[in-house]
Formats: sequence, C-alpha cells, structure tokens
Amino acid sequence: MYKQQVQKRNQPQTISDIQLINIWLQQIPPVNQQSHLYLAQMFLKFVKKPLKKVTQADVLAFANVQGISSNNREYSQNKRLETINSLLKFGRQTGILPNTQKPNTQKQILSPNIENFNKSAPSTYKTKNHPTTRKIQEKTLKLRKLLKIQLASTFLIIFVLLLATLKLFREMGGGANAADEKWPETVAIMPEIEPTKNWAYPINVPRIRAFLDTIAVTEGTTGPKGYYRQYTNDHFSSFEDHPREMKCGIDRNNEKLCSDAAGRYQFLSTSWDLYAPMVGAKHFGPTYQDRVAIELIREKDALQDIEQGRIEEAFRKLYMVWPSFGETPTEVERLMPKLVGTYNNNLARYKPPETSPEQKPQM
Repeated sequence: MYKQQVQKRNQPQTISDIQLINIWLQQIPPVNQQSHLYLAQMFLKFVKKPLKKVTQADVLAFANVQGISSNNREYSQNKRLETINSLLKFGRQTGILPNTQKPNTQKQILSPNIENFNKSAPSTYKTKNHPTTRKIQEKTLKLRKLLKIQLASTFLIIFVLLLATLKLFREMGGGANAADEKWPETVAIMPEIEPTKNWAYPINVPRIRAFLDTIAVTEGTTGPKGYYRQYTNDHFSSFEDHPREMKCGIDRNNEKLCSDAAGRYQFLSTSWDLYAPMVGAKHFGPTYQDRVAIELIREKDALQDIEQGRIEEAFRKLYMVWPSFGETPTEVERLMPKLVGTYNNNLARYKPPETSPEQKPQM
C-alpha cells in the first residue's frame, strides 16, 4: 500500500517526517501502533532535526535518555532502538529518506578462535597440534577480544556522555528563555459543555476543565478561536476534519520547524487519527477535541492524578504530549510554579461560590 503513496527511489521526495511516520504505522500491527507512534514523536522532539539528518548516534542517545520512566530500563532501551531503527529503515527502503549507509568495504572480522586464526594467519604462524601452544594462543586471542570490547565500550560511553553534556548545556541556555516565557493569559474559560448525558463526565469535573484550560494557555489557543488555531497561529475554517495542513515557522531555538498541529490542544494529524476513533469522533469540532484531549490524558495514566489533585505529577507525565509544559524534565520543574499557578487560576473559575452564614437557609 505504501508504494502507491511515495515517489520512486532516487527522485526528489516531498513527504514530511509526519507523513512518513503515518505511512510507516500502516505497516505496524494495530496492537503496536500506539506505542510506536508515541516513541516516534518523542524521538522527533528529542533530536529536533529532520529524520534525513538523523545519525545512529542520535538513536543511541535517545535510547539512553534518562527522562523516560520505565520499570525495566534495559527493555525500554532495546524497545526504543528497535522502534526508531525500524522507522529509519522503512524510510530508506521506500526512498523517502536518503540511504546514508556506506557499503561494507572492510574485510570480514573473523571470530578469535583457533580455526579462524589458522585460516587467516600466514603459514609460518599457524598453530600446530600442541596443546600448550593452542592454549596460549587461545588466551591471547580472548584477551585481545576483551580489550577491543572494553575499548569500544569506553568510547561509546564517552560519546553518550558528551551528547548528554551538550544537551544539558542547551537546556540551560534554552530553559532560561522558557522560564521567562510570557503566556498570553493566565485563565481561559471553556465553552459551555454539550447538554447531553454522554458528554457530562469527565468534562464537567472542575479539575479536568481547569487542566484543559491550562493546556490552552500554554499552547496559546485561548478564546473561542482556539479551536480553529493551527501551528504558526493561522486558522482553519471547517471542523469537518483535522485540517492536515503542514505549516512551517521558527521555534524558540531559532530553528525551522514544520508541523500540522491544529485545534485547541494542537493535535498532530497522526495523534488525531489514532485517538479520535476511541471517542467516536465524527468531526473535528470543539466537543470532540475536548474528548480526544481527555483520552490522551487517560492513556498517559494522568487522568486520575488530575481528578485527585496531583497536578504536578500530571504535568510530569504529559510533557512529552504537550511540550509547552517544558521540553525536558528539567524544564518542566523550572516551569512548575507557573504551570500550577495557571491551573489554580483556571480552577477558581469553576469552583462554586462559597455561601456565607447569612445566606444559608433558615431551618
């Protein structure tokens, strides 16, 4: 199916990274599509550059990133490596991404055992069938193999640490701007909820409504026009479907960024296509945008945190979904006082006014 959607190999490609991910997901079993999409989106936010410029070093650094929680770290690392390599391999096979893999012109490295040593060594150095000689040579070869492995591991660790250090310095430089970021408003009132029983819960919960309003504040989509907002602050005109229109702008790091994010909660088309069927969305209207946002919160296991008042924990779980909360765990903590303050301001709008003793009905 995907061969009908991409151009032939060796021809200029105009398919964006988001469109590539969407095509790639069609080859993934439905049961795994959600986790693959989540990791692909995290990877794009982590590397902050087009997939055609991604290197294996970027993939390794992403696999070892500390900000992603997991009960089994080794399994999580392998899962990230396997998923992102699958995406890149698919892109190269279809011709969407350039094939940067150089042909292997080096001689095959033989395993360090006596049989291979005898095959590759000059005749004057081949071992004889003397047990003592064979043991010495086996020990020497094993030692060399161990030293090579240790040396390669050391270089890999140094490289990963260097990448992490550079990323930390970048966070420190960009994080200050994020902390000083002036959000346009501190409160944003949601439209009246649809007066049907099916939509009453959990949209009518004050804490849920206040959290959705906080997303709108951080994403810059407050007010009635927020549901029509696209990336770069343009607006679409119809709620018939997600607009699926790629917009390009300059991010806060002064780098070009293209996205088809749209709506009050800035859904990517890939996210909308994945979660909209879960709530039976018939269009891209405000009610369904609210429901899909809640479904995303529920899927990231943060809905109960919000309902029970664990707001800081919810922000920590959802920063990869809405990077306006902060693009890294360090930045989320730096912005946390402002995030919580904005949430509390919104929550005050939905709390019923307290009744004074004089206003209480007389018994």
